[in-house]
Amino acid sequence: MSEIRDEVLTCLETYSKDDDKLINELEKIALSSEETIYPLIIHILTHLDLAAENAKLCWKNITDHRKNLIKILKRNVNLRTTICDYFCSIDVSLKNPKVVEIHIFENKDKASKYDSLTGLYNRSYFDDFLKREIARAERHNLELSILFFDLDDFKLVNDSYGHLAGDLILKNVAKIIKKEIRIEDMAARYGGEEMVVILPQSGKIQGLILGERIREAIEEYSHQFKKESIHVTVSGGLATFPGDTDTGANILKLADTALYEAKGAGKNNISVYSALKRRYFRINFDNEIQVKNIKIKDLKNHIQVSSKNFSKTGILFESNQSFKIGDKLELSIPIHSTPKPGLVNVTGTVVRLEVYDNNRYEIGVSFIEMDKDLVSEIQKYITKQFDKIYF
Repeated sequence: MSEIRDEVLTCLETYSKDDDKLINELEKIALSSEETIYPLIIHILTHLDLAAENAKLCWKNITDHRKNLIKILKRNVNLRTTICDYFCSIDVSLKNPKVVEIHIFENKDKASKYDSLTGLYNRSYFDDFLKREIARAERHNLELSILFFDLDDFKLVNDSYGHLAGDLILKNVAKIIKKEIRIEDMAARYGGEEMVVILPQSGKIQGLILGERIREAIEEYSHQFKKESIHVTVSGGLATFPGDTDTGANILKLADTALYEAKGAGKNNISVYSALKRRYFRINFDNEIQVKNIKIKDLKNHIQVSSKNFSKTGILFESNQSFKIGDKLELSIPIHSTPKPGLVNVTGTVVRLEVYDNNRYEIGVSFIEMDKDLVSEIQKYITKQFDKIYF
């Protein structure tokens, strides 16, 4: 969003004396930004907040109004003059407008809204934006998600490399977040090493996919400081309105709760808030998997079963052979996110057993603690499945 805003401001400055060229350039930007530029143009020039569809209509009405004014007055009419006349006399959204140079206003506006170190929005603006988006979500029955991020072991980074290195890392992480989010999303520095992203009109699945993309990008980034290569990770909590709360005002608290769960689960992961304490999504997973009871020494004791769903922490499958709650199983699961597509071997504990007719059993297995690389591979696979469905 900030990059497009800068592009619009550059156009306004560059073509301040050529309104026809200015309008053409702004509409070119609109084509490449899926028309989300129109609310931004209206906001920069009038400080009015309009929905995308309404802003686009207003922009068309303004440019048409300018053409009519030029025709009636038989002289060129400045775009800013047209906008003032339109919103004061036709749309009547402005009652008592004040004229000010854009660069003067933008400098003061930037100081009041942005964090000086990271370039993200500050806590004060975040609070106001969240209130507005919650009100809009409640009014129009829309979903709203929040991602609450916290850099892992950041104090250790500051203690080991110094606060200048810490500042560099915060700036780089902010750039990664701004690069990954959509134009309608909003990212803010909440405090210290905490950063928050508001995702309007987004549910848990979209939020999880974005959170994983940000987490992976931060994990892979190498921060260069005084010939040192520093790597950091981030944990995140995700909560959604209205799925997790009816009021909307609690959504930030719930995202923070999920963040603490992510920290407790080993860090460097995204935890999804759930009142049922299920932190991870399950995907439908209709595949044949191999299962073996670890207690039985016979290597031929692998059986083939049909899986039903799959998550980062466990799997559900059907079998014609029963297992006991607490049994330790070795499972070979076919996923295709590894460099060499094939079977991933994990161990787990039977935590659920349901008996059906005809000697069929539904068995739930919770994975025993796995190494970080294996957890990452499974999460990548699950995220890609959501990506295929929703994007």
